[in-house]
Amino acid sequence: MENQLIADSLNGNKESLERLIKSIDGFVYNLSLRFLWNKTDAEDATQEILIKVITNLGKYEGKSKFNTWVYRIAVNYLINQKKKSSFEKRPITFSQFSEELNSLKEPVSYDAPDKDLLDKEMKTGCTLAMLQCLNRDLRMVFILGSVLNIKSNVAGEILGITPENFRKRLEKSRKLIGGFLDSNCGVYNPENKCRCNNRIHPALALKRIDKNNLNFMDDVEPYNDEMEELSSLTGVYQNHGTFKNKSDFMEQLNGLLKTKKILNFQ
Repeated sequence: MENQLIADSLNGNKESLERLIKSIDGFVYNLSLRFLWNKTDAEDATQEILIKVITNLGKYEGKSKFNTWVYRIAVNYLINQKKKSSFEKRPITFSQFSEELNSLKEPVSYDAPDKDLLDKEMKTGCTLAMLQCLNRDLRMVFILGSVLNIKSNVAGEILGITPENFRKRLEKSRKLIGGFLDSNCGVYNPENKCRCNNRIHPALALKRIDKNNLNFMDDVEPYNDEMEELSSLTGVYQNHGTFKNKSDFMEQLNGLLKTKKILNFQ
């Protein structure tokens, strides 16, 4: 079915191309959002990646699964992009992040009706921001291995490294993230004083959370296993759920098809 969609797309069938793009749009956006943190940056990156997929579709030889081939394009784009993300323009280290998390002297709880929603927005934003303390290579390894649970042989193929090298890098990234969570995060380790709810007021004041334009909880499909243990890396990062891309790429694509040649389209 997938190979037929690819063949039909290469022959100029717009409907097949749309179905093919819709089948990969979601996981490309989720990878981009987790890697870049910012929703607008992720939407822009997703569009660029999907255009690369379309313009290189004729080079897909079927030696690996189509999704693996798409992941390779997405990963190469995200790791090697010259343009810095919004977060990377103001980079932060684990030490700086730790100081910020422990800076509240007299935390005030947030008890408005939307507290549960904003609590999840805060938790997701904070734990994904921690990934930004990793360099791009280790950040991607952590996302592929610990968040998306991609097996080392496939992840190694995506990154162009051996499974053994992938596992070594994954262990390093897990130690860095796990050590930081264990020392600072109240979600991961209840003995820590930091609580997501207590950080909502400062986040609103600093405009890190915009109630009218949430970065993560605006449209998300909840994680199926709500009982996932939050004291594990898997629990903390998979519990975020699946983020939905609300931008209409196909509408943008139709505009591109009218202005430039993509595949066999005019």
